[in-house]
Amino acid sequence: MNYKSLILILIIGVLAGNTAFAQGKKSKRKAKQLTEAESLHEADLFGHALVEKSKGNVQGALSYFDQALEIDPLDAAAWYEKANLFLNLNRKDEALEAAKKAMEIDGKNKWYLVLYANASKANDRYDEYVKTYETLSQEYPNDLDFLNELAFAYYYTGDYKKAIVAYDKIEDEIGVNEQLTTQKVSFYDKLKEPEKGVEEYQKLIDSKPEEPRYYALMAEYCAKNGLDDQAITAYKKIVELNPNDPYVHISLADYYNKKGDLDRSFEQLKLGLANKSLDLKTKINVLVNYYQGNLTDVQKKHALELSEVLMKAHPDEMLSHTFYASMLFENNEFEKARGLFVDILKDETNNYSIWEQLLLCDLNLQNFDLLGKDAEEAVDYFPNYPQPYFFAGLANLQTKDFVKAKAYLESGKSFVVNNDALLEQFYSTLGDTYYALENTDAAFESYDKALVINPKNALVLNNYAYYLSLETKNLDKAATMAKQAVDLDPYNSNNLDTYAWVLYKQGKYSEAIIWIEKAYDNKGDKSGVVLEHYGDILFRLDRKDEAFDFWKAAYEKPEHSELLQKKITDKNLYE
Repeated sequence: MNYKSLILILIIGVLAGNTAFAQGKKSKRKAKQLTEAESLHEADLFGHALVEKSKGNVQGALSYFDQALEIDPLDAAAWYEKANLFLNLNRKDEALEAAKKAMEIDGKNKWYLVLYANASKANDRYDEYVKTYETLSQEYPNDLDFLNELAFAYYYTGDYKKAIVAYDKIEDEIGVNEQLTTQKVSFYDKLKEPEKGVEEYQKLIDSKPEEPRYYALMAEYCAKNGLDDQAITAYKKIVELNPNDPYVHISLADYYNKKGDLDRSFEQLKLGLANKSLDLKTKINVLVNYYQGNLTDVQKKHALELSEVLMKAHPDEMLSHTFYASMLFENNEFEKARGLFVDILKDETNNYSIWEQLLLCDLNLQNFDLLGKDAEEAVDYFPNYPQPYFFAGLANLQTKDFVKAKAYLESGKSFVVNNDALLEQFYSTLGDTYYALENTDAAFESYDKALVINPKNALVLNNYAYYLSLETKNLDKAATMAKQAVDLDPYNSNNLDTYAWVLYKQGKYSEAIIWIEKAYDNKGDKSGVVLEHYGDILFRLDRKDEAFDFWKAAYEKPEHSELLQKKITDKNLYE
């Protein structure tokens, strides 16, 4: 006899014994009396089925189990194995039928009951699922796995009260613990009985009164359910037990914030963020969650003060200084922010975002000398980034170094990728630069390119129209663009003045006077250009005395034409 045959005989022997044991516990239905040969053959088939199952040959195993059941239809073990295989194949209805047969044959075998319960659940037979686990829990009251499954079965079917009873029994065996308490509280939430949930958390606290986490669970639960006094009591207990815990102050800040008590929320947040035991990134995430979107002035000030708290708590971390500088920027404290960004760049020269924030500070300060210097330095560090080129070009335009402005703008626009808004700004500023260089064709070509990207750019429409009027070119196009600019920004005195001036150049003086009056009424009385244009239009309407008055007023302003003095002296119009 070879080794494999010996192993097979041993398996068959053991299985035959198991089968006999199973048959000894059959139901009251009368079992078929098997001959010794039939018993051995049936056990042999059962053994082969298990071997095929172990090899992963499911269909072969099922075939052997079927043959075994033809000999002995009351072999509960065979039905049980078939049911397991059917479940694995997702043949749920067949699994349930086989599991039921196994249970009917041997209703005392707990594993048959477990399989029948699971097959019932798989087939949405929830009543049977629950009833079977009730039976198992009664038969095996010390088996906590069955109690756990029964509790889940009740939860699954929405019988939360019975689920709680099941967990109570488990708790009686193993004692109070956080997991059980949390599960029971969730059931009380489903039943809308928060007071009972509080009682469960109190039991948890009583089991270990020195554990701050349990008070935190109580506090959060009470806060969520509007039990304010109990929430505050729990929070205070955490502070008493662990005064250095930053999270309790952050939790209290969140609690007060949700209650609308922003002052207390702010004070608690300060305490939490000042604690050095909490890492900086977590603190910044907390701040970002509190202060996002459109902030009020008060919220911006709070965020600034808290960012300063972070910097003092983490003086050696560059991120704290960067965050504080960003908050200074958000609060329009551009001078202070700029100073910090300059200091940060001494160690972070390769940090592009810091350079960009520095340039924005310069821009907001309207300090174009600094903007030009900083932007040109940024270009040296980041020669493939378009934004520094734009700022350098804009700064040099403002300081009237038009050749340098043109060079930076022409170079920078080639680096713009998938950013039409920035490319539009490049072309708009190039238009202004070329006009300053008296290259009107290049200026108008740049304006056209900007308007292709954004036909509603009011600034470009206005400048383009005004320069066309000064050149007395394409006045109909100029009038259309000037009116578009007015429609887009109807209270801008520059737009109103340009439209009036284009109408003037078209000889439409009666229309021009209407629009120059609008420009004057919208703060144009402070502009030498508007006042001089007003006088010119009045002169054309033969209202010369009024025209002289406006020319004189314009002369007191810094912006007027070189011909204005001659107009006043000769009391005549020169263009």
